[in-house]
Amino acid sequence: MNMMRISVGILLLCVLHFTASADYLVVSRKATIKEAPEKKGKVFERVSKGDIVVLLDDGVQQNGYYHVTAPKADRAGWMYRTLVRRYEGEIPGFEPAVGNATTELEWESQMPSDYYNAAIGLSGDALKATLNDIIDGHQEFTYTSTAVDVWDILKETDRAIGDPSGVKLLYTDRVRDADAEYNNGSGWTREHVWAKSHGDFGTTRGAGTDVHHLRPVDASVNSTRNNKDFDNGGTEYIDGDFATGCLRDVDSWEPKDSEKGDVARMLFYMAVRYEGENEEPDLELSDQVNTAPTPYHGKLSTLLEWHDLDPVDNWERRRNDIIYLDFQHNRNPFIDHPEYVQMIWGN
Repeated sequence: MNMMRISVGILLLCVLHFTASADYLVVSRKATIKEAPEKKGKVFERVSKGDIVVLLDDGVQQNGYYHVTAPKADRAGWMYRTLVRRYEGEIPGFEPAVGNATTELEWESQMPSDYYNAAIGLSGDALKATLNDIIDGHQEFTYTSTAVDVWDILKETDRAIGDPSGVKLLYTDRVRDADAEYNNGSGWTREHVWAKSHGDFGTTRGAGTDVHHLRPVDASVNSTRNNKDFDNGGTEYIDGDFATGCLRDVDSWEPKDSEKGDVARMLFYMAVRYEGENEEPDLELSDQVNTAPTPYHGKLSTLLEWHDLDPVDNWERRRNDIIYLDFQHNRNPFIDHPEYVQMIWGN
């Protein structure tokens, strides 16, 4: 398996050209500051991992961008929020490479620099079609096999941090023994986040085994979520005596806040990857619930909200890289470029 590189972002002592603010940002990877939050906004400053950026207007956001003061040009501009870490309080006086002078561990994405070149300058249906061309034709695996199958892949993509023998479960954050595959209902199973009855693709190669939307989950939680659409509301689901933090009602499932963006981006991926070609299902997002058994999944307006509420994190970036480098050899564009969501479905 290819080795992934994790590095620590060092906060270097620097001369700040602005007044300390109540909140501040630390850049988590290379980024740009634009004059306007629109895609075509002119870039006037490039910043590097570890740079400090000050929030303006109490962190107001527009189209997923923070309003900030640039660290060098001392000008106001806009930076996409998934490229930074937000901290509360006055800007500290960091010392280089000592004590607490580090950010959280940052994942350095293995995305090729030219992977999305064909999508530059596009939006709407044209962007959606081009992204499909970029990510389709991936290497497919079987659902269950003596060779490498979905079970084996999920043990790598969802391996618990700090516990090489465990997998982290969607919806509950529990950690289960990776080798306890199903285990008569007491282990873990495989959740189709895009419910397989929404398009009737089952567990066939392709949509049914695409690990970009398959996640380890408690068998009991998998059964309870069933094929519900995603939306807000309901009562908390208690799994035995465990409070999951997820809500459910008769026609929808609401994951806890920390996983809402993950769920949304998996569904965005499926709606782009599967367009009815080569006998594959044509999957689309709907602003309705109760969409099964049609090849639709909802609720789009809620998923757009969740995408903004829960930005891309290092867990998703790491998982995206493992799938790309070691297994399917395709990527989830909405993890690499969260702004694509607004550019396709924003209206």
